Amino acid sequence: MNTVRTDPGTNPQPVADLLMTTELLVCIGSGGVGKTTTSAALALAAALAGRKTLVLTIDPARRLLQALGLHREDLPANTPLEVLPRMNAELAIESQQVHLDAMMLDPALGASQMVERLLPDPSLRAEVLGNRVYQALLPALGASPDLVALELLAELHGRGTYDLIVLDTPPAHNTMDFLQAGQTFANFINERVLKWFSRIPKRGEANKKSIFRRSTSVAMSVLGRLFGAEILPDIAEFFYSFRDVMPLMRERSRQTDALMRSQSTRFIAITAPGATSAREARHLLSLLTAEGLPFAGFVVNRVLQVSDHSPQQLEDGLRQIESTLSADGVHGVEALLTGLDVAYQRLAHLAVADAGQVDMLRGLAGEGRFCVVVPQLEHDIHKLPELMALGNRLTRPSQAS
Repeated sequence: MNTVRTDPGTNPQPVADLLMTTELLVCIGSGGVGKTTTSAALALAAALAGRKTLVLTIDPARRLLQALGLHREDLPANTPLEVLPRMNAELAIESQQVHLDAMMLDPALGASQMVERLLPDPSLRAEVLGNRVYQALLPALGASPDLVALELLAELHGRGTYDLIVLDTPPAHNTMDFLQAGQTFANFINERVLKWFSRIPKRGEANKKSIFRRSTSVAMSVLGRLFGAEILPDIAEFFYSFRDVMPLMRERSRQTDALMRSQSTRFIAITAPGATSAREARHLLSLLTAEGLPFAGFVVNRVLQVSDHSPQQLEDGLRQIESTLSADGVHGVEALLTGLDVAYQRLAHLAVADAGQVDMLRGLAGEGRFCVVVPQLEHDIHKLPELMALGNRLTRPSQAS
C-alpha cells in the first residue's frame, strides 16, 4: 500500500483519494460533533466508489443506526449487517456491486469471542469458558472495550474481506486508552509473565496445583484468604488453560498496535467550531503525533456560513420583505425588519468566529493534511440519501453547494 499524500493546496478531493487508497480509516473526536454520522458518510462514499466497505462503531451510543436509517433490531452486535446492496432502492442504485456492511461492538460478547478465537482446542475452550475465574474476569474485560475492539479490528482486517474498514471510536476522553490498548496489553504480558506461565506443567507432567505450592505459595496464600481456599483449583485451572494462550494474546496485541501505525491506516479527527472542540482537536493531534500515528486531516462539522451580502443588498432585501408584508396587511413590519437585521448581524458575527476556528485548524493540520468543512445542516441525518449528500460534501467539497 502506497503512502497517502493529500495536499490541500493541489488536491481538490483529498478525502476521496484517501478513501480509495486506505485500508483502515479511524475516525476520532469528542462527543456531539457528528463523528459517527461522518464515519457512516465516509463509509457510504467509499462503497459507492466501488470499495467493499465495513463501518464499525465502538461508540456505546447507537447513532450509527440513526445515520444509516436503521432500527435497533436491524443491527445485531458483532455481526456485519449488509446495508448495500440490500438498501440500494433508497439510493436508486441498480448495481449489485456496491457493498457496504455495518457492525456494532458489544464489548462483553466481543471479549468472549476473542478468547474463543485464541483457543482453537474445543476441550480447552470448554474448560476456560466454564471456569469460574474466567467468568468473573469476563465482565471486567468487557467493561474495557478498547482491547476487544482492536482485536476484532485486527481479525476483520486480517481476513481480507473488506477493501476498507471505517472505525468510529469512543469519544475523545477515551482516545488515549483506545490508541494505546494494544501496546499496553503487550507490555503487560512481558517476558517475566510469559516465563511464569511457561513453568506451568502440561497435562500428565505434574499436578497443576503443585506449581503454585512450589513457586507461588505466597501469592496463592493471599488469593486463598481473599477468595477462599475452595477457589484455588479454579485459579490453577485458569492459569493452566492460558499457558499457551498468553503468547498468542501478546502477539495479537502487537499486531493490533502495528495495524494502527501501518501505512495503510489513516486517522481523521472530527471536530466542530468552538473553544472546547478546538481544544479537543489540539489534544487529539498532539496524542497522534506523540504516538507516531498517521494523521490525515480534520473534518470540521457544523460550520455556520452566512452569505456575503453588501449593505445595499441587505437593505434592498429588507425593503422587499417590507413591501410584501405591508401589502398583505401585516402589522409591526418595521419592528420585524429590525429584528431580522439584528439576527443577521449576530449570525454574521458567529460565522466570522467559525471561519477563524477553521483557519486555526488548517494551520494546525499543516502541509500535506486536509481540513474539510461541512456547513451547519438544517436537521440531523436519518436516511441514506441524506448520508450520501454528506459524503458528497466530504469527498467533493469544491462541487458541494
